[in-house]
Amino acid sequence: MRPRFRLPIWAALAIAGAAYLVRSIVIRGGDFRPDLPSDAVVLVAFVVVIALVAQARHAARESEPHDLPNDVERKDGV
Repeated sequence: MRPRFRLPIWAALAIAGAAYLVRSIVIRGGDFRPDLPSDAVVLVAFVVVIALVAQARHAARESEPHDLPNDVERKDGV
């Protein structure tokens, strides 16, 4: 069995932003300028991954049935 862990997209963005802030403050002494080209490559890859995850979640949500059909009774008789 594989555990199913879904990190909200906003949390992934917040974690990446916090990591950048910590790196800039602790390691670089408050220098917030990006290290080009490595930071640019990582940012592009991160944006692509976030976009792919968002698209996959949207496609999965569209394929799931939303509600029971109207002619099906619920178990509680309502």
